[in-house]
Amino acid sequence: MKKIMKNKIKYFYNVTSEYEGELGFELSEVEALLPKILDNLLKIDEVRDNTCFSGLKFKSLSFDILFIDDTKIQEINREYRDKDCSTDVITFALFADDDFKMVMEGDIYLGEILISVDTAKAQAKVDIKEEVLTLICHGILHLLGFDHQIEEDYNFIVDIQNRVLSLL
Repeated sequence: MKKIMKNKIKYFYNVTSEYEGELGFELSEVEALLPKILDNLLKIDEVRDNTCFSGLKFKSLSFDILFIDDTKIQEINREYRDKDCSTDVITFALFADDDFKMVMEGDIYLGEILISVDTAKAQAKVDIKEEVLTLICHGILHLLGFDHQIEEDYNFIVDIQNRVLSLL
Protein backbone atom coordinates (compact mmCIF):
# COMPACT_ATOMS: atom_id res chain seq x y z
CA MET A 1 0.00 0.00 0.00
CA LYS A 2 2.76 2.46 0.81
CA LYS A 3 4.14 1.93 -2.70
CA ILE A 4 0.77 3.04 -4.10
CA MET A 5 0.69 6.05 -1.82
CA LYS A 6 3.97 7.37 -3.30
CA ASN A 7 2.16 7.81 -6.58
CA LYS A 8 -0.54 10.41 -6.41
CA ILE A 9 -3.96 8.80 -6.31
CA LYS A 10 -6.48 10.57 -8.49
CA TYR A 11 -9.88 11.33 -7.03
CA PHE A 12 -13.05 11.52 -9.06
CA TYR A 13 -16.24 12.64 -7.40
CA ASN A 14 -19.63 13.88 -8.35
CA VAL A 15 -21.21 16.33 -5.90
CA THR A 16 -24.85 17.13 -6.61
CA SER A 17 -27.85 18.49 -4.80
CA GLU A 18 -31.52 17.63 -5.00
CA TYR A 19 -32.19 19.91 -2.03
CA GLU A 20 -34.80 22.49 -3.01
CA GLY A 21 -34.05 25.09 -0.34
CA GLU A 22 -31.03 27.28 0.28
CA LEU A 23 -28.03 25.07 1.01
CA GLY A 24 -26.21 27.64 3.14
CA PHE A 25 -22.87 26.77 1.49
CA GLU A 26 -21.47 26.59 -2.01
CA LEU A 27 -21.09 23.15 -3.59
CA SER A 28 -17.90 24.35 -5.27
CA GLU A 29 -16.35 25.18 -1.86
CA VAL A 30 -17.11 21.69 -0.60
CA GLU A 31 -15.80 20.09 -3.82
CA ALA A 32 -12.56 22.06 -3.55
CA LEU A 33 -11.88 20.58 -0.10
CA LEU A 34 -12.52 16.92 -1.02
CA PRO A 35 -8.97 16.16 -2.26
CA LYS A 36 -7.50 17.65 0.90
CA ILE A 37 -9.86 15.60 3.09
CA LEU A 38 -8.90 12.42 1.23
CA ASP A 39 -5.18 13.21 1.24
CA ASN A 40 -5.26 13.92 4.97
CA LEU A 41 -7.23 10.75 5.71
CA LEU A 42 -4.82 8.60 3.73
CA LYS A 43 -1.78 10.13 5.47
CA ILE A 44 -2.97 8.66 8.77
CA ASP A 45 -1.37 5.23 9.22
CA GLU A 46 -4.36 3.69 11.01
CA VAL A 47 -6.61 4.74 8.15
CA ARG A 48 -4.34 4.00 5.19
CA ASP A 49 -3.33 0.56 6.48
CA ASN A 50 -6.90 -0.53 7.20
CA THR A 51 -8.88 0.70 4.21
CA CYS A 52 -11.04 -1.62 2.18
CA PHE A 53 -8.51 -1.30 -0.67
CA SER A 54 -5.37 -1.97 1.37
CA GLY A 55 -2.95 -4.07 -0.68
CA LEU A 56 -4.77 -3.55 -3.99
CA LYS A 57 -3.26 -1.84 -7.04
CA PHE A 58 -5.28 1.06 -8.39
CA LYS A 59 -4.84 4.54 -9.83
CA SER A 60 -7.97 6.35 -8.73
CA LEU A 61 -10.81 6.45 -6.25
CA SER A 62 -14.27 7.67 -7.16
CA PHE A 63 -17.49 8.31 -5.28
CA ASP A 64 -20.65 10.41 -5.29
CA ILE A 65 -22.10 12.85 -2.77
CA LEU A 66 -25.77 13.81 -2.93
CA PHE A 67 -27.44 16.48 -0.80
CA ILE A 68 -31.11 15.81 -0.07
CA ASP A 69 -33.80 16.76 2.44
CA ASP A 70 -35.11 14.98 5.55
CA THR A 71 -38.10 13.51 3.72
CA LYS A 72 -35.92 11.82 1.09
CA ILE A 73 -33.32 10.54 3.55
CA GLN A 74 -36.10 9.15 5.76
CA GLU A 75 -37.48 7.21 2.78
CA ILE A 76 -34.03 5.81 2.05
CA ASN A 77 -33.38 5.05 5.72
CA ARG A 78 -36.70 3.18 5.91
CA GLU A 79 -36.13 1.25 2.69
CA TYR A 80 -32.50 0.24 3.15
CA ARG A 81 -31.97 0.29 6.92
CA ASP A 82 -35.46 -0.45 8.29
CA LYS A 83 -35.34 2.77 10.30
CA ASP A 84 -38.32 5.04 9.79
CA CYS A 85 -36.66 8.32 10.70
CA SER A 86 -34.47 10.95 9.12
CA THR A 87 -30.75 10.95 9.77
CA ASP A 88 -27.79 13.13 8.89
CA VAL A 89 -25.81 10.86 6.57
CA ILE A 90 -26.26 7.50 4.89
CA THR A 91 -23.38 5.86 3.11
CA PHE A 92 -23.60 3.12 0.53
CA ALA A 93 -20.08 1.70 0.75
CA LEU A 94 -20.28 -0.39 -2.40
CA PHE A 95 -16.61 -1.33 -2.66
CA ALA A 96 -16.12 -1.95 1.07
CA ASP A 97 -19.18 -4.19 1.16
CA ASP A 98 -18.26 -6.10 -2.03
CA ASP A 99 -16.69 -9.50 -1.35
CA PHE A 100 -15.00 -9.47 -4.77
CA LYS A 101 -13.36 -6.00 -4.59
CA MET A 102 -13.21 -5.44 -8.34
CA VAL A 103 -10.90 -2.70 -9.61
CA MET A 104 -12.14 -1.54 -13.02
CA GLU A 105 -9.50 -0.01 -15.31
CA GLY A 106 -7.45 1.10 -12.30
CA ASP A 107 -10.42 2.81 -10.62
CA ILE A 108 -12.12 1.87 -7.40
CA TYR A 109 -15.69 3.11 -7.15
CA LEU A 110 -16.20 3.49 -3.40
CA GLY A 111 -19.93 4.28 -3.39
CA GLU A 112 -22.23 7.10 -2.44
CA ILE A 113 -22.72 9.48 0.47
CA LEU A 114 -26.20 10.94 1.03
CA ILE A 115 -26.46 13.96 3.32
CA SER A 116 -29.63 15.54 4.66
CA VAL A 117 -29.20 19.30 4.52
CA ASP A 118 -32.16 19.73 6.92
CA THR A 119 -30.52 17.59 9.60
CA ALA A 120 -27.09 19.12 8.97
CA LYS A 121 -28.57 22.60 9.51
CA ALA A 122 -30.23 21.47 12.75
CA GLN A 123 -26.99 19.89 14.03
CA ALA A 124 -24.65 22.70 12.98
CA LYS A 125 -22.79 24.10 15.98
CA VAL A 126 -20.88 26.80 14.12
CA ASP A 127 -22.07 26.87 10.54
CA ILE A 128 -23.61 24.54 7.99
CA LYS A 129 -20.44 24.22 5.89
CA GLU A 130 -18.46 22.92 8.88
CA GLU A 131 -21.21 20.41 9.67
CA VAL A 132 -21.39 19.27 6.05
CA LEU A 133 -17.60 18.77 5.96
CA THR A 134 -17.85 16.70 9.15
CA LEU A 135 -20.55 14.53 7.60
CA ILE A 136 -18.55 14.16 4.38
CA CYS A 137 -15.44 13.10 6.29
CA HIS A 138 -17.55 10.65 8.30
CA GLY A 139 -19.10 9.29 5.12
CA ILE A 140 -15.73 8.92 3.40
CA LEU A 141 -14.47 6.89 6.36
CA HIS A 142 -17.44 4.57 5.84
CA LEU A 143 -16.62 4.36 2.12
CA LEU A 144 -13.07 3.41 3.08
CA GLY A 145 -14.44 0.50 5.09
CA PHE A 146 -14.65 1.86 8.62
CA ASP A 147 -17.76 1.25 10.69
CA HIS A 148 -18.87 1.99 14.24
CA GLN A 149 -20.97 -0.83 15.62
CA ILE A 150 -19.32 -0.38 19.04
CA GLU A 151 -18.44 2.76 20.97
CA GLU A 152 -14.69 2.23 20.60
CA ASP A 153 -15.01 2.23 16.79
CA TYR A 154 -17.26 5.29 16.88
CA ASN A 155 -14.71 7.15 19.02
CA PHE A 156 -11.97 6.17 16.54
CA ILE A 157 -13.96 7.56 13.60
CA VAL A 158 -14.82 10.80 15.43
CA ASP A 159 -11.17 11.25 16.46
CA ILE A 160 -9.97 10.71 12.89
CA GLN A 161 -12.54 13.07 11.37
CA ASN A 162 -11.71 15.76 13.95
CA ARG A 163 -7.99 15.41 13.19
CA VAL A 164 -8.59 15.67 9.45
CA LEU A 165 -11.00 18.61 9.70
CA SER A 166 -8.59 20.52 11.95
CA LEU A 167 -6.10 20.44 9.04
CA LEU A 168 -8.51 22.20 6.68
